[in-house]
Amino acid sequence: MADTCTLHILHTNDVHSHFSSMSRIATCLRQNRQRWEALGEHVLTVDIGDHADRMDVKTEATWGRANVEVLNHSGYEYVTIGNNEGITFPKERLDALYEQATFTVVLGNLIDPATGRIPPWAASHAVHEWDDLRVGILGVTASFPPFYKLLGWESKEPLEHLREQVAALRPNVDVIVLLSHLGYPDDCRLARELQGVDVILGAHTHHQLERGEHINGTLVAQTGVFGRHVGHVRLVWDRVAKRVREASAELLVSSEYPSEPVLDALLAKKQEAAEKRLDQTAVELSVNLNISWTEETAFGSILAASLRKWTQAEVGLANNGLLLAPLKNGRVSYRDLLHCVPHPINPCAVSITGEQLYKVLQQSIQPQTVNRELRGFGFRGKVTGWMGIDGLHVWYETGDSPRISRVEVNGEALDAGRTYRVGTIDMFMFNRMFPELAEGADVRFYLPEMLREILAQTLADTELIAAALQPRWLPLAPS
Repeated sequence: MADTCTLHILHTNDVHSHFSSMSRIATCLRQNRQRWEALGEHVLTVDIGDHADRMDVKTEATWGRANVEVLNHSGYEYVTIGNNEGITFPKERLDALYEQATFTVVLGNLIDPATGRIPPWAASHAVHEWDDLRVGILGVTASFPPFYKLLGWESKEPLEHLREQVAALRPNVDVIVLLSHLGYPDDCRLARELQGVDVILGAHTHHQLERGEHINGTLVAQTGVFGRHVGHVRLVWDRVAKRVREASAELLVSSEYPSEPVLDALLAKKQEAAEKRLDQTAVELSVNLNISWTEETAFGSILAASLRKWTQAEVGLANNGLLLAPLKNGRVSYRDLLHCVPHPINPCAVSITGEQLYKVLQQSIQPQTVNRELRGFGFRGKVTGWMGIDGLHVWYETGDSPRISRVEVNGEALDAGRTYRVGTIDMFMFNRMFPELAEGADVRFYLPEMLREILAQTLADTELIAAALQPRWLPLAPS
């Protein structure tokens, strides 16, 4: 037996249901596996989560099972979950997601409170063995305790949990690989503070690490987003010295590989079935609902009113940039709603003072806010857009620097010292675009329903629709 052996790890992350990349990824995995195994070298194929994204019709219509079929077909051996699997799927759907998986889901920090253990569809760790190499595999996902709790899960803080796992696993394996959907900053922290992990394969923050990074003896790698690249980590294990002699990382360009006809045909079939399934009627509309990101619209007011109603708040706020397609008078399908509001965003309620509410409204009408490009935090649009409001009438002076002159809350003048309950979107709690909202009190998140599922109910409310046709933002000439 040779003194060294070579391990290749092919990894993807944050594909986000970009099925157009998946066929080429499958070819990349297959061709490289065949090439390296023909040389007597070892290969592992892994995905680090957020493979599924419910903005795609195939994912939405199958509750992610189309993604699992693609992972199966592509020859993946190990995966962990991301927040898009963990907190955009209701618990019963996540429990069923991997029933037909031919790979192992490795996930150590998600607990089912009913049993006090990880769910039965996951393994806390795995050991992949060849005659001359034993690889321990761990997996963790980003911990969002309030969200997971609302969905019926408990998420553990990963660092201390991983310390225990590594200490138990290290004596029994040659190499430890961590599948981490925590994000690049946390991966760097783990590399500095967690001894005994040879490779951290990352995700979540969409960092594209061309050659990986070596931190405190650990190789950190991440491939970017949307399946544009497949990561390749190469390890040389020294059997005599019992250590990793070489560790390197690179990115392979997915588009440079040919698509796989069998998988292309499968995806076309899935697309047709998904379109048909989502073509069911969600609601009948009596009006046309147009969109605009730069001015008040009835549709924006309806979304704000829907959030206010859902959260039983006094005021509703929702930026028009959330609305990506108009809805026409007549039959509205679930597919129409998905195209209109594809975000994995949930309602929330927060308490702020009248003074804080005034600041939010004042900031929301500034041109730099309306036209600000947005990325991340579940947002699937392009710009913030005008702020849709409900429970409010706002008089404002137009111009290059608009200024609010007067605000009424449910027919009464805004009281700067009073506390108001505001129904809005969870995104504002994280991106700090409106600090007054992010710093508010008594925040409550509403899961699992997303915006489109709420609209499917509120668009049938004829009184809510009729009220939203009346302007709430009332322009005045500059003084």
